[in-house]
Amino acid sequence: MFSSFSSAIADRFRPPTSSRPLPNTTHASNLATFFCLSRPSPSGPALPPELILQILAHPTRWLLTHSGSAGPIRVVNKDLPIITLRPFTTEEIQTLQRIVFRFRSKDQGFSWDTPNHGTYGGSWTWFEAVVRSGKNDDSDGPASHSEGEDKVKKRFELQRNRHAGTRMDNYEIVFDDGDSRMVELKSFLKEGDVLEFRACARFPAWVNNVDEAKVEVWCVDDLASRGRSH
Repeated sequence: MFSSFSSAIADRFRPPTSSRPLPNTTHASNLATFFCLSRPSPSGPALPPELILQILAHPTRWLLTHSGSAGPIRVVNKDLPIITLRPFTTEEIQTLQRIVFRFRSKDQGFSWDTPNHGTYGGSWTWFEAVVRSGKNDDSDGPASHSEGEDKVKKRFELQRNRHAGTRMDNYEIVFDDGDSRMVELKSFLKEGDVLEFRACARFPAWVNNVDEAKVEVWCVDDLASRGRSH
């Protein structure tokens, strides 16, 4: 059974015959690791395939497939896509493991609503993750509203700024595979769609001051992903 499983993995992920050496990629490294660990050695027996695949699926071996950054940016009374990632492929959606949103921000620092000062109540500056149909998008970069909001498929509110904040605050919002937000996001995300990170402010006096922002998308290697469902 073990040998048949290993053979199946080999057949499905064997690289094409070529005179060129394999590129030094995570996939090539995982493939080599699988074959090394699936064979007995003087130092120990072969590991079970299921254990090897768990090793290959560990976060330390995930692939950073998308990333983008922005800042400093000042947003007044509008929703502004400040980071737009490149379109997703079907394989990336299927192997999506984690999305991380990191940002440092504050509002305008004052308001008439003094009871809410220093809290998140009554705050009219915030951040969103937006799934948008992006068949015509072909690169990273700031998005334009010229396509219209009709291309927006789903909006996720991530975080409000502290009301009348006196200093920049650091935030990190994580969507992990299996949690409710990731499950919902993946249900809307299709090949060619893009993920936007938006800074929002409502009403003329409200200002979303973004010192810096970064978005990272992590996927598991296709070998570990398909192997786990074998």
